[in-house]
Amino acid sequence: MAKYRAPLLNNDVIHLIEQNKEPEQKLWVAVLAKAFDDAFYCTDDNAAMDALRWIRHGLDFNYVCHLAGRNPNYVRKKMLDKVIEREASILGRRYHLRRAVDNVIAMKIVKKGPKPKQPKRSYTKKEDDYKWLPKYGHTYVER
Repeated sequence: MAKYRAPLLNNDVIHLIEQNKEPEQKLWVAVLAKAFDDAFYCTDDNAAMDALRWIRHGLDFNYVCHLAGRNPNYVRKKMLDKVIEREASILGRRYHLRRAVDNVIAMKIVKKGPKPKQPKRSYTKKEDDYKWLPKYGHTYVER
């Protein structure tokens, strides 16, 4: 049989605080959590950049923080270093990709340059060239 462990004092406090929240407040906390999840863990760079911009400069970010019962200045201050670091990594990756694509395009342009002129071939009719063709006369009809 398993041993009983009394919960820590902090666990009870957190449980009581969460229990006293309104459902709407829990919803807005979930909205903030989703925004931070998109900003830091999303593989789609465009969605991550949108979430990062919203956290840094969004006008309704303050409103959502107030609805969630959080101080927007405190949240921004705590997350600003991580937001800047994530933004820099995405922009750096985009810069390297753009440079790589530009290099490939430049290589293709160099390869497409003027083609060297090749000597024109002059074909002469020789009977030997057409030996492999079947010999048909004007009376031949394929059936």
